[in-house]
Amino acid sequence: MEPLFIQNSVLSLVLGFLIGLQREMHTIYSHKTQDFGGARTFSMIALFGYLSSWFTTFFPYFFLIASVVMGLLLIAAYIVNSVSISEKGATTEFAALVTFITGAMLNFSSPIFSVFITIIVLFVLNIKDTVKEYEQTITKKDLSAAILFMIMTFVILPILPDRAIDPMGLINLYRIWIMVVLVAGISFFGYIAIRILGSTHGIGVAGLFGGLVSSTAVAMSMARRVHENGFLAKNLALGIALASSMMLIRAGIEMWVINPALLYPFILPIAVGSLFGYGYIAVLYFTSKRENISQNIKFKNPFDLKEALIMGLIFGVTLALIELSNRYIGNIGVYAVALVSGIADVDAIVLSLSALAKNGLNPATAHYAILIAIISNTVAKAALVLFFGKIVLFRIVLMYYLISVGAFAITALFILQHTR
Repeated sequence: MEPLFIQNSVLSLVLGFLIGLQREMHTIYSHKTQDFGGARTFSMIALFGYLSSWFTTFFPYFFLIASVVMGLLLIAAYIVNSVSISEKGATTEFAALVTFITGAMLNFSSPIFSVFITIIVLFVLNIKDTVKEYEQTITKKDLSAAILFMIMTFVILPILPDRAIDPMGLINLYRIWIMVVLVAGISFFGYIAIRILGSTHGIGVAGLFGGLVSSTAVAMSMARRVHENGFLAKNLALGIALASSMMLIRAGIEMWVINPALLYPFILPIAVGSLFGYGYIAVLYFTSKRENISQNIKFKNPFDLKEALIMGLIFGVTLALIELSNRYIGNIGVYAVALVSGIADVDAIVLSLSALAKNGLNPATAHYAILIAIISNTVAKAALVLFFGKIVLFRIVLMYYLISVGAFAITALFILQHTR
C-alpha cells in the first residue's frame, strides 16, 4: 500500500473531524437540537471526498457521480432538518460540502491547500457570535460606505486616465483619486474601530483609533472636556497625545504607498519620534488618576461621497499649487505651500509631495517640505488645545509635542543634512 494513500486518508479524517467537532460544539453551546452531522460524520465526508477523487484514476466519472450523490444527500438532510427545526440555516450543509471538496483536493494538490481551506472554514464557522455583535454596531450607512470604498477603488480608479488632462499638466485624476482612496481607507479603518469598540470605552480607544480618523477632531473635543473635568487634565492630554501619535505613523504609511524611496530617510526619525512620544504617554498614564472618561466624539464617515469629492478637490489644489510653486518660484514657494497647507491637514501635502517627487520634484525639497508641514500641523493643533482648553492641558500637550515631534524633527534634520 502506498504511503501517500495512507497519509491522505488519515489527513482527510483529521480535517473532517476538526470541522465536525466545531459543528458539534456549536450545537452544544448554542443549546440547539443536534444537527445532521458531527465529528464522525464530517470525517467520513472528507474521507469520501478523497476516495472518490482517488477512484477517478480507475473510473473516470466516479468523482462526478460521487459529487452528485453527496449534493443530493445534503439537500435531503436540509429538507428533513428544516421540517423538524423551527430556525434552520444551511451553514452545516455548506460546511459539509466544503469538507467533501477539501478531502478531494488531497488527491489533486498539495496537502497544504486542504489544511489551509480547513483553517479558513473553522475561522468562518467560529466567528458567528462576533459577527452578530458587529451587526448590532455597524449601521446600514457604514455598510454603504464600505461598498462605496470598493466602487472607488475597483471601479472608478481603474478607468481614470493616468496622465495630465489640462494644458499645463497639473491635473492627474488617477493620481488624485489614489490619494483619496488611501486617506479615506486609513480613516475608515479608524472609524470602524471606533464604531466596533466604542469611543465611550474611554480615552485610549478614542485617542488611538480616533487619531486615524482625525487627530484634530480628537484634540478639539478633548480640549473642550477639560472645562468639565479640569482635575483630569492628564487623562485628557493622554487621549490627545495618543491621537497625535498617529500623525507620524500615518504620514509614513502614505509615503510608503505613494513613493517608498521618499520614506527611507524618515524611517528612523518616525521611529525615534514615536518612541519618545509613547515614552511620555507612558509617564502620563502611570502618573494620572485611573479615571475612565467616556468620549462621544462625532466622526464623519470618510466614505461619504461628498467628503470624498471635497477631499479630491483639496488634493488636486494642493498638487497644482506645489507644481506651480516649484516651476515659477522654486523651493521657497514649495515650502510656503507646505507651511500653509500643513496648518489644516498633513495628508494632502504629504501625498502631493510624495507623488511629485516621482515626477520631477527634487526629493530633498520634498523631505524638507514634509518636515515643515508636520511641524506646522503640530503648532496648529497645539493652538487649538490652547484656544478650546485650559493652560494646564496646553502645557502637558505642548510637552508631548516638543518631545515627540521635536525628536522626529531633530533626527530628520540630522539625517537629511548628512545624506546629501
